[in-house]
Amino acid sequence: MLSEIPIELEKVDKKNIDKELMRLSMIAELDAVNLYEQMAALTDDEDLRAILLDIAREEMIHVAMFETVLMEVDDEYLKVLGEYSLARS
Repeated sequence: MLSEIPIELEKVDKKNIDKELMRLSMIAELDAVNLYEQMAALTDDEDLRAILLDIAREEMIHVAMFETVLMEVDDEYLKVLGEYSLARS
């Protein structure tokens, strides 16, 4: 689980700090999704499973929120997404 920031933020150019924070936030949220889904798969309690999966879905909403803002401020991210989309078509 992500409990420490995996990069040295003091080495990041000040103009890019917010983009890095959004990326790190997305990683943390996806890590949480993974954890909740793994726990849901382990329990036999249907109520607990439903709660865990509901929380996992909420974390995915957070990922989407961060990604939406990142797309608004990071032209390089948009470029990579566009290239990826073209490669898949």
